Amino acid sequence: MTGSHDHAGLPAPLRGVAAAIADDIVGYLQRCQDLRAGEYYGSFWSEKAYHGPLLDYHAGGSHHHRTAGSAGLGLWLAGRGRDDEALRRRAEMAFDWLAARQRPRGGFVEVQNREVPSDWEYTGLEELSTIEAGFVVHGLGRALLDGLAPKKAYMDLLQRAGHWQLSIEWPPGSGVFPHHERSPYNTLNANLHAAETLALAFRVLDRVYGRRLNIFLEGARRAVARTIACQWPDGCMPYREGRGSTINYTSLVLWCLMNALEVLPDHDRRVLEGSGDLAAVQDRACAYLRESIDDDGRLRWEERETSTAKFNLWTYLITGNVLWRRGGEANQAAAARVLGQAFRLRTASGLLPMRDRGEEITECAFMQADMLLFLERITSSC
Repeated sequence: MTGSHDHAGLPAPLRGVAAAIADDIVGYLQRCQDLRAGEYYGSFWSEKAYHGPLLDYHAGGSHHHRTAGSAGLGLWLAGRGRDDEALRRRAEMAFDWLAARQRPRGGFVEVQNREVPSDWEYTGLEELSTIEAGFVVHGLGRALLDGLAPKKAYMDLLQRAGHWQLSIEWPPGSGVFPHHERSPYNTLNANLHAAETLALAFRVLDRVYGRRLNIFLEGARRAVARTIACQWPDGCMPYREGRGSTINYTSLVLWCLMNALEVLPDHDRRVLEGSGDLAAVQDRACAYLRESIDDDGRLRWEERETSTAKFNLWTYLITGNVLWRRGGEANQAAAARVLGQAFRLRTASGLLPMRDRGEEITECAFMQADMLLFLERITSSC
């Protein structure tokens, strides 16, 4: 297969720290889950929220849809690992909230500071987000494959999300899935979130619900084919086609690609593999990422990061995740360095900070929930 080569867990010293951090994130997510009756029951409150357009952790918190996707899966996996029914119930509440929040067209609004929905194109119209759908479907789909109760509401969510994702491909059949509705750009990580959404929805609907929607798998193939053609010779996957060197989004594109490949059985995976030499694509991306880590495990931000993700600890963890999963001595040595550097920045609270410098901020729920998944995937042995 062209996914990861080596699923073994991290070396014992790093694995112990990673497990302790993961436990502390699980505790934090329980504390910030909103259990008040009403609109946000089952969701997660992020006291600090860093995203466009303000790019300010102090601009006001929100309940984000993507948080519930990642946190729901994180709590589900923790509950399974600990045989803790209360954690599994919390996860189910998160997924139930998402089923209730899905818009009629099938997507999810990107919530920004103070519960304000995004309006990137200044149209004043409702604007649904490929990124939000990506994290929602990743969480729900993986939990369903791991034994979450197969409710009809979850089946409907996956079907609507897949059809919505196909509806915004522009031009039709191009493999370009915009970051959000009406976006004019070819944004590579959005394409690969779409590919994972479509591949995972295809797999879960087939395996769990007995519905095989081949149009979803074909959409995933188109997204992968269009995106890998944009990879630079040095392995970078730019944020937008042709511009913007980025460690963060190279890792995110690779993460989504690995997830899509790994969820599919061999005969369906071959459909995605028909889009190009995906092993070579992954190896070039990993080479770029290895060169983006210095001897002490720090990321070479000034040389290689042009996005607003610069300085984020989230980037350390997703980079370590994909390098470790890809396998091989050089990749895993680089993964150990970058993760070791991140772990050295752990705060007294037990949580990782949001950035590798400056003010200590930890209470950003969507970043903590994602980091929990990045840790879980490489500390467990398969």
